[in-house]
Amino acid sequence: MSTGLITGAAGGIGSACARALAGSAEVIVLTGRRGEALERIAAKVDGRAAVVAADITTGEGRDAVLAAIEGSLSWVVLASGVPARKPLTELGEDEVTETLAANLLGPTLLLRRLLQLSWQPPAAVVAIGSISATRSLPGRSVYASSKAGIEHLARTLAAEVAASGIRVNVVAPGVIDTPFLGEATAALAEWVDARVPLARAGTPEEVAELVRYLILEAPPYLTGARIAVDGGAETVG
Repeated sequence: MSTGLITGAAGGIGSACARALAGSAEVIVLTGRRGEALERIAAKVDGRAAVVAADITTGEGRDAVLAAIEGSLSWVVLASGVPARKPLTELGEDEVTETLAANLLGPTLLLRRLLQLSWQPPAAVVAIGSISATRSLPGRSVYASSKAGIEHLARTLAAEVAASGIRVNVVAPGVIDTPFLGEATAALAEWVDARVPLARAGTPEEVAELVRYLILEAPPYLTGARIAVDGGAETVG
């Protein structure tokens, strides 16, 4: 039995990954905090999908995810995350804690346990980072720090677990047209027009296509990479 796992599967990118990776493992575990949304996504995924409504920032949530894994792990997509679009001084302590827990600490603690399980080919992990991780954008200090952390964790783990045959890569989206943008949609549209060479936001499906490639089609020698899906934004600084 092989299991694939997607955290943050109720989000725009996570759900697109679920559709793109359908059928690539005997069971795909979809986890996130919104149970009803996960059930709707699972109903549209070809093949067997298991829904785990859980908060991976808690020990109980991580236990629930581990309990749903059947047989060996085949691949993992870490797509969970929350935004924090305010200057540090305008964020409450609870907002800072939640952002770091959801974007970095929870996925780290979950991955720590997942890596101790049995794995089978393609034995791949993809962490969803962000171009914010490499940019000093006002109002993004905590979010950017959390994403820089998960990106560096993933790339360092690529070296740590290479001998076990597990590959770890990072996909760093730019501005992607999902509900995650929230109230920032209008402001980001102006930024896209001015700073993105392709002059448009990306789609979740475009991110998911790269995630699928890294898991199922990439050469076995590709690990520790960070690939931006940002319409060329990083090329212009």
